[in-house]
Amino acid sequence: MTGKVFTVRGLLTWSVLAVSGCATVSPRPVRTDDIPALRERAGRTPDDGNLHFLLASALASSAQCDEAVIAARRGRALIPNDPTGPIIIGQCLEEAGEYDAALNLYVSFLAEHGDVPGAQGVEGRRVVALQLKARATAREAVQNEQGLAPAEPETVGVLPFIVDGDPNYQALSVGLAHMLTTDLALLRRFPLVERVQLDALLQELELAPELIDPATAARTGRLMRASRMVLGTVSVPRDAQARLGGNIVLETGELVEPFSTEGELDDILSMEKSLAIRIAENLGYQLSDAERQRILENQPGSLTAFLAFSRGLLSESLGDFEAAAAFFGEAVRADPQYGEAQVKLRTAAGVGMGQAQVAGLTYTPEAGAGTSAGFDAVANTLASSILDIASHQPERATIDAGTGATAVDLVPEDTQILPLLDAVITIIITISR
Repeated sequence: MTGKVFTVRGLLTWSVLAVSGCATVSPRPVRTDDIPALRERAGRTPDDGNLHFLLASALASSAQCDEAVIAARRGRALIPNDPTGPIIIGQCLEEAGEYDAALNLYVSFLAEHGDVPGAQGVEGRRVVALQLKARATAREAVQNEQGLAPAEPETVGVLPFIVDGDPNYQALSVGLAHMLTTDLALLRRFPLVERVQLDALLQELELAPELIDPATAARTGRLMRASRMVLGTVSVPRDAQARLGGNIVLETGELVEPFSTEGELDDILSMEKSLAIRIAENLGYQLSDAERQRILENQPGSLTAFLAFSRGLLSESLGDFEAAAAFFGEAVRADPQYGEAQVKLRTAAGVGMGQAQVAGLTYTPEAGAGTSAGFDAVANTLASSILDIASHQPERATIDAGTGATAVDLVPEDTQILPLLDAVITIIITISR
């Protein structure tokens, strides 16, 4: 019997099998003290891309990113469709503050190999890098506030809504702002400030939504180079009708014709549509019937789904992707046709997957080669992550490994639990011939 090392592209694990009847050695996580042996092995077998990735992982974990990038690039040259390389290289670029380079790397890999198992982890790193870049940009804007260029006259930003009333609905602050932004984006008329940028700036300013007033809204707009900021309010009394309102705040702090509407809480999504149309008109744009219809159709099937989605957005903005994935899963369970929540769920789950892909690399010192972490390491790590993500309704969490493990959906049938097993099965492939 002979053995071979086989790269599982999506889960980035390796397996060394018994050779000529020799006993195998239990693998363990790769450590920094493995670097000398890995260097020696990689030098003697330069065509083994797996060894280069193991060396890169060990170097990166010991803060030797320059050498880690070199090793990871050698691995990529040999196994270009393996996500290990871009994840290690990208994180080193992020640590160096080279966010654009990291983002370009992630986007390039996803464009070429977005359907391979494990690409979801690269997408997760892309989202994290976007947040890091936005925070760095916000910090720079605040530090150089006096020297910023004038705001763009057509650019619009939508601030988190100020929520008054029942604290159970606090997440509507970000949810309604997100929905209003996507509604305005459907018109393709206004350059819009991205939500990740606004979130980063508000965190940098330590400015909670309830502290935003016309003056701070105008300042936020200047820092984002947006001449018009939408400041929304939502009132959710326990025993009264809900009220939704909005103002357009100019860079001078002046308000443009406030608008408000009220109704039953269950109708708040329809109320948001009325607000979106009115805001667009106050911005000087007359909607066509087709545009109105697109805005009206841009909503989930229930308030329950939207609330869960909003809580996911809030967790995502705070960097808690595990909680975000759980909430996005709840949103999809409440509305299986909620496409935007499905996308967000895949992305949030990908953040944890990307971390596990590199953390799960293991090494057999005696053999001097990479080996599969098996169910003892990567499988347990990712299986735990999957179950954590689906902790509220684990029986309905599935990962579609049949399409390259790049889609995560929640389905109502308990009989569709098999994809959870697929997720673990794809973690380890051991080939013995």
